[in-house]
Amino acid sequence: MFTTIWNTVFSDPLLNVIMLLYHYLGDNLGLAILAIAVIVRLLMTPLVKRQTEMTRKMASLKPQLEVLQKKYANNKEKLTQEQMKLYKKVGYNPLGCAGTLVPQLIILSALIGVIRAVTSSDIEGLYPWVSEILGITDGFSINTKFLFFDLTKSYNSVSSEFGRVSAEALPYIGLSILVGVVQYITTLFTQKMQNPTTTPAKKKSGKEGSVSEDMQANMQKSMMYLFPLMTAFFTISMPAALGWYWIVQSLLLAIQYLSLDFDKTKKGVQNLWDLLKKKKEDKL
Repeated sequence: MFTTIWNTVFSDPLLNVIMLLYHYLGDNLGLAILAIAVIVRLLMTPLVKRQTEMTRKMASLKPQLEVLQKKYANNKEKLTQEQMKLYKKVGYNPLGCAGTLVPQLIILSALIGVIRAVTSSDIEGLYPWVSEILGITDGFSINTKFLFFDLTKSYNSVSSEFGRVSAEALPYIGLSILVGVVQYITTLFTQKMQNPTTTPAKKKSGKEGSVSEDMQANMQKSMMYLFPLMTAFFTISMPAALGWYWIVQSLLLAIQYLSLDFDKTKKGVQNLWDLLKKKKEDKL
């Protein structure tokens, strides 16, 4: 029953949209996947905008949160209650980031099913009117080639067939590395956009900063490295189509941050430039 509901609500609609894009983009599955990435990112613009608003509200609450942390340092339960009251007062939702994460996970899961479906000769899940537009007959097959890739295959599947360091497998491991690099760059970029006023020169010493701030900073630093590694590892075992989808999604997310809050972006870019400049000076 769950599978039927999932296919009806998510997989089948996505499959039909991709097949229509495939048809109108010159029978190119790669371009269809990239187009889906653009469409999804555009549809998520309101959610990303809300997330940036939540981040802005959290930044404005920082002085008040520091007061509460000092006042209730020995009463964690009371501290949590007062923090939640403060969040409610300004309309801040600590789980606001889930609004962008959950749709992404749903699309990725549905996309895996779509990639599997297009390798089948009958392509189950197509609407009759879409089949008519595509002119599907017996023996209909999808062109899954894009650049050096078969979009339905992964590094694991290709390496098991040709060898781990074969010429056929190298583009796939290269794609996984590229996904990780792009994810790292966009993660670093978005963190700087979300914290535009935090510069190395203004950073507090360990005695002045709160324990929670240190924990948050360490968590952000860990995620900056861990998430790209997880994404690259995920791409190794998944169809190449998901790698290209993820690259476009990451780049478009950075563009959204640039466009949704331009004034904040200028501060964030300056912050990032100062950080890179300081690192260069430290090496000299």
